[in-house]
Amino acid sequence: MVRVGLVGCGTIGSRLALALQRDYPAAARITALHDVDRARAVALRRRLAHEPPIVSLHVLIQRSQLVIEAASAGVSGQVVRRALRANRSVFVMSVGGLLRDQTWRRLASRSRGKVYIPSGALAGLDGVKAFAVGRIRRLSLTTRKPPRALSSAPYVLRKQLRLERLRRPAVIFEGSPRMVVEAFPQNTNVAAALVLSASRSGSERSEGRPRPPVRIRVVADPTIRVNIHELEVEGDCGRLRCQVESRPSVNPKTSEIAVRSAVATLGRVFDSVLIGT
Repeated sequence: MVRVGLVGCGTIGSRLALALQRDYPAAARITALHDVDRARAVALRRRLAHEPPIVSLHVLIQRSQLVIEAASAGVSGQVVRRALRANRSVFVMSVGGLLRDQTWRRLASRSRGKVYIPSGALAGLDGVKAFAVGRIRRLSLTTRKPPRALSSAPYVLRKQLRLERLRRPAVIFEGSPRMVVEAFPQNTNVAAALVLSASRSGSERSEGRPRPPVRIRVVADPTIRVNIHELEVEGDCGRLRCQVESRPSVNPKTSEIAVRSAVATLGRVFDSVLIGT
């Protein structure tokens, strides 16, 4: 029985906890909860069969064998580093935080813990990882979302963009993955997952190898009600193009497919048969 600690008890964290309880009752159990908003942790605890205690992050890591991070990009890097130092495995939802401080890479190579990163809202990462075995010449990702899904992003607020006035699609940002994660921390985990896949999952195998250029565009599109991600890869073995359209989850900043991808990734931890690269 794997002891699981959950950091972040909001919409996504709650769905992961309930999926774990439903699908893997004999393999895992939530043994600790942590959230800066205690009321959310209390609400989730009432829905869990064993009513796990609400504890500090330090205590949660000590009590867990697997730590699930579903909080924010602002804290995910810290959670991953602390879990790895304690030789705990960690499941990361806020992938963008891993681009801010990449000391976790070295920790992962030395720790007995593993890092699990769901594909999120972006299909095609199996192909990107396969391309990365050779040479990737070009990577581009265009993310299109309704204006209200982007309106509270730091970049939009700083630039005082009036997205509600848009009547046609508009490119509001173009830059590197690290820049886009800082500008849209709640919207662009897909960019971080793409970068890590292109560097062979961020493992030590990528050390010393040139990273492929990656360009990210963010489009505010008032004509759509879904979130759209368009991926293009060019490498020494060919080309890959992929487009995903997903309706938003309860949280308009997050695609429903991203939540379901996380639930599916639990199978990589607990299932005996693993499918895909």
